[in-house]
Amino acid sequence: MPTPPRPSRRSFLSAVGVGGAAALTGTALSACGGSSGSSGGSGSDSLTMVLWGADAEVAAFQKIADAFEAEDGTKVELQVQPYSQVLSKVDSLLQSNNAPDLFRVSYTDIGRYTGVGALADISSALPSGFADSFNPALWAAVQADGKPVGVPHHTDCSAVLYHQDHFAQAGISDVPTTLDAAWTWDEWTQVLEQLKGANLPGYPTAVNWQAAGAFRWLSFLSQAGGSTYGPGGPTGGEVTIDSDAGLKAMTYAQGLYTKGLHDPSLLVQAANYPDDVFPTGKLSTIYAGDFLLPALSDSVKDFEFGATFLPKDSAAATDLGGNAVVVPENAPNAEKAAEFAAFLASKQNMIDFCQATTVLPTRRDVEADELEYAVRPDLMPVFVAQATTIPEPLVETCTSATFSGVNQALQQELEKCFSSGQSPQETVDKLAADIANLKA
Repeated sequence: MPTPPRPSRRSFLSAVGVGGAAALTGTALSACGGSSGSSGGSGSDSLTMVLWGADAEVAAFQKIADAFEAEDGTKVELQVQPYSQVLSKVDSLLQSNNAPDLFRVSYTDIGRYTGVGALADISSALPSGFADSFNPALWAAVQADGKPVGVPHHTDCSAVLYHQDHFAQAGISDVPTTLDAAWTWDEWTQVLEQLKGANLPGYPTAVNWQAAGAFRWLSFLSQAGGSTYGPGGPTGGEVTIDSDAGLKAMTYAQGLYTKGLHDPSLLVQAANYPDDVFPTGKLSTIYAGDFLLPALSDSVKDFEFGATFLPKDSAAATDLGGNAVVVPENAPNAEKAAEFAAFLASKQNMIDFCQATTVLPTRRDVEADELEYAVRPDLMPVFVAQATTIPEPLVETCTSATFSGVNQALQQELEKCFSSGQSPQETVDKLAADIANLKA
């Protein structure tokens, strides 16, 4: 989930990310009004790719497509859709047996397709040892039955952005600059209380778990040493969200509100977002994704802001963002499409794309000092390092076929916990029951 224009991104998440996505079965594969109407299929000497993207992203994709044509002789036609319509466009093409050769999909939506066998095994087209170059958790995100169905093109994740003047006024000067030195939950609480005590405008913090971002609470669960499922994951494991770690994470999250440390208007079902409020100077810190840096660099006019790592408990952990590029099972030119996917995710092409679009690489052989970001290059190393803490069990949950149901349960129960006084114990118990029912 990188850098498309924010309103489209959010309307899309609200529509399909929390229980609203049509399942890829039967008549649920409905056509979408307002799509381009262009066909998905391609000729033998060309490929089609359905995607969304901000201008910088589309330009970066086009540059790589042009390079592929120059090298291979195969033209790649980019069919750009509004972010709010792209999944419906893909679904309608798959239903009509007019599939594109490739399409772009967020990791949190990929389970819709892997869960019903809609994507092709592309392993035969990948170079030997190709998988070894990628972050294992993100490589696992593009697997179906143990076979790759696409490539993990890039990722994004959350870290903490902070108002430098507020920190100075509160006497906070020792801000962690390495992942190992990240504040613990207890230390982070002390920082927030220090900010609160400085009588600054607004509130000390706000977490980005609004609407379809409810799943970001799962990073708190991972930080406490817990997971949504036990061994076997979403397909065979027991639900473990109601563990001691789950209770600890829920208690800590609720405490941000009850202690007056979190903006009370920014609840899970809020219609506004922390990055909307941050430029006003009424939040000292926010949890935010790297993809927001270009917009925030434009909108924050009256102060300087920095970045540091998410607080940790027994472990460091962040959320899963970003997108894959996948090949449909009935793609007209699946073999050539797989070759283009591998080309797209090659080391230099990934570096070029990430630099141009302020997102993070998924390849382990891309070093932070190889990336020269055009926007806030001083802050991006924090996100590059933070991305190494995306837990594999969290990836398994977020890329599963039942993820939209998990996210919907989180949205409903977190709201009750944070705004209506539902106890942390009752909250994790209800979540466990709701998620267990998804597996039935």
